[in-house]
Amino acid sequence: MRAFTRSFALLLILWLALELATRFVFVASMEGRFDYGYHPTAGFEEVDGQVNLKRTGGRRFFPQSFEKKRPEGAYRVMVIGDSVARGTSVQESYAGYLQKELQAQGIKAECLNLGLPGFGARRKDLVVQQVLNYQPNLVILHVGTSNEYEDEREWGKKENFKSAHPKNWLMHSLAMRQAYAIKSEKINDQLLPQTVRAIGSAQDAMTEGIASQDPENQKLWKQLVTTTTKQSVKRLQDAGIPTLVVTQVNYELRHQTVTLDDSSLADWTPQLVADQVLLLPMKSIFTPDQARELFMDSAHVLPEGHRLMAKSIATLLAEKAWLPLAVKP
Repeated sequence: MRAFTRSFALLLILWLALELATRFVFVASMEGRFDYGYHPTAGFEEVDGQVNLKRTGGRRFFPQSFEKKRPEGAYRVMVIGDSVARGTSVQESYAGYLQKELQAQGIKAECLNLGLPGFGARRKDLVVQQVLNYQPNLVILHVGTSNEYEDEREWGKKENFKSAHPKNWLMHSLAMRQAYAIKSEKINDQLLPQTVRAIGSAQDAMTEGIASQDPENQKLWKQLVTTTTKQSVKRLQDAGIPTLVVTQVNYELRHQTVTLDDSSLADWTPQLVADQVLLLPMKSIFTPDQARELFMDSAHVLPEGHRLMAKSIATLLAEKAWLPLAVKP
């Protein structure tokens, strides 16, 4: 009995030490760790007037850094969207190409890629709220309808950890949460054989496919995208920040015929256009023949597609006189 008591006491001390270490030593890396993209500042690290975009807290930003206070004369553009806007890298996204395009015109452009894979309207709106602190001259908001299932799923994970149900009591310990994350994200995602992980991915895709085909879900998600996007645009308008809304188009090839479908975004996004709000549908950028060459799948475009999008954005901004005067060499 005494041996059991000593062992229990030792385990308790060890657990307390781990808990304290997690809460006070590793606290920075734990910020937003279990909010799955719903933590307001996760991924934004502010140090001595510098902002670092990091892969943390459910936000897998491409690593980038910029000054919190916009440098004098800089034209700061922030692109907020999902994996389509994100692209394969900062340099080969339309944010990266737009920066090169504007700099070639003598504009001191600073274009930041805040595209996040799997982010739907609600989580993008949180990013919109955060970038209001960084004095953008222009926000490009990439709008689509394909990630609302992921938003709902990640919201469920977040709320599950907060639940007072007995099954979650241990998860109120950050040390236990971290152990759980290591198990689920390191062991399951990296050490399990590819065939086993493929089965899990297929099951996830099947679950999402079934949910996405439900008419009630489709109606709910469409309403959610509409309402939340309007809210995001209004936040930017109220802050006096010019906004360009880019709407997604999906590519489909059937019987050698290309179809470009915007998931009915054209039904309501024109209503967003105002004095400080422009609209650029991807459907107006790509012809069916171009889409055949430049789309890598039903939604994502190749780097050359991003280059074409950047040129279209730069042209529109110039036509609307939204660009600053070029700096003479």
